Amino acid sequence: MAIALPCAPIAQAQEGTTAEPDRIIRSNRRVIIRQSPNIFRQPSIIILPYPRPEPESEQVRIEFDARGDDWGAVYLNNRLVYRPHNFDRQETLYLPPGGYRLEITGVVRSEVWASGYLDLGRDSSRLVVIRFSKAEGITVSGSPYVWIPD
Repeated sequence: MAIALPCAPIAQAQEGTTAEPDRIIRSNRRVIIRQSPNIFRQPSIIILPYPRPEPESEQVRIEFDARGDDWGAVYLNNRLVYRPHNFDRQETLYLPPGGYRLEITGVVRSEVWASGYLDLGRDSSRLVVIRFSKAEGITVSGSPYVWIPD
């Protein structure tokens, strides 16, 4: 129940007001409008942990196949991700879609066999096979525009 008090704020009546008063008291050309506060109840909010893990279906599978007998190194965005030796000539990685700088070198990084960019996830292709060797260079299969050489 609202009661008009002498110290209550005084408001002039205006046309087009959207306020729905609880009680209007008129005295001597003054209009006193008393309102009770509106309380909005909202459903509880569930906060997911950050960062949200990406589903496995969005990952692109990259298969590296080292041909020949030469030892080498594979760098993605200037990070060593695979080093083929005698018995580990194949490697599989799962990467999120996006652009990556790919560099394939010999044992010494200054001996570059191939370099360029991988553009993963541009289309619905989720598998990229990269075959490389010192003598034959690099062959990339999966999507026609996935490999952009320097």
